[in-house]
Amino acid sequence: MLWSSVDIMQGLYIAVAVLLIVALYHLLFIVVDLRKIVRRFEGITEELENVIMKPLSMTDKALEWVNGMIDKKMKKGK
Repeated sequence: MLWSSVDIMQGLYIAVAVLLIVALYHLLFIVVDLRKIVRRFEGITEELENVIMKPLSMTDKALEWVNGMIDKKMKKGK
C-alpha cells in the first residue's frame, strides 16, 4: 500500500498533537512542583528575615536609648 503525502502529513500532525498534549501534561506537574518550592522558599525567607531583623531592631532600640541618654546629659550640662 502506498501512502500519499497527505496521509504522511496527517500522521505527522497527529504525532505532533499527541506529543504536545504529553508535554503540556508534564508542564502542569512541573508548575505545581515549582509553586510548592516557591512556597517553601518564602517560608525560609520569612524565618531568615525574622532572625536577621530581631537583633537589628534590638540594636536600633539600644542606640536610640543611648542617644537619648546622651542628649539628656548634654542638656543638663548646659
